[in-house]
Amino acid sequence: MNNLNNKLLFVLFLFASSLLLLTNSSAAQNLSESLTSFNQQRIDLNTKGMYTLSGWAISNIAISSIGYFRSGGSTKYLHQMNVGWNLVNLAIAGGAFYQYSQVDPTSFTLAQSMAEAKSIENILLLNMGLNVGYMATGGFLWERGLRKSNNRFIGYGQSLLIQGGFLLLFDSTLYLLNQSNNEQLQSIIETISIQGTQLSISVPL
Repeated sequence: MNNLNNKLLFVLFLFASSLLLLTNSSAAQNLSESLTSFNQQRIDLNTKGMYTLSGWAISNIAISSIGYFRSGGSTKYLHQMNVGWNLVNLAIAGGAFYQYSQVDPTSFTLAQSMAEAKSIENILLLNMGLNVGYMATGGFLWERGLRKSNNRFIGYGQSLLIQGGFLLLFDSTLYLLNQSNNEQLQSIIETISIQGTQLSISVPL
């Protein structure tokens, strides 16, 4: 009788252990899939942002390259600055495209996902501050150009106001979109609970 009970307990132990392993495996897979989905959406969102920046840069370079040779006075310098400024924008977008193409969305842990999301937000906030600085500089140059009758300062100032204004709108929009997307991380974190030395992951049914 005792042997039978012992065998029954052993079988129940094996069953419970197998069930626990399957549950943990399923929970871990669910967490991994959620992180992969989040990081893929983050990459797609910012890649689309770079397409927008590239479109703006290419349009400015094309229009202002023609405008430079067809205009004079301060307008000529406005086009000159537009071309130079957007060559830089195009280089930034190209570098970002390359960087995102090398990223594997399945390779991020939760901690890495959180760090990357926060990093992008911080970079965009910094850019927004710089954009305000560009616009202020543009306003200063424009005003100084008018006082000194300097077409170069007027044109450069007008260009900085235009380019800084676009970038402020662009970075602000991208920041809000990233912030909204990053809210998914909170939902993922809420599925994880730590009690003592045990880690549990709740799997939505």
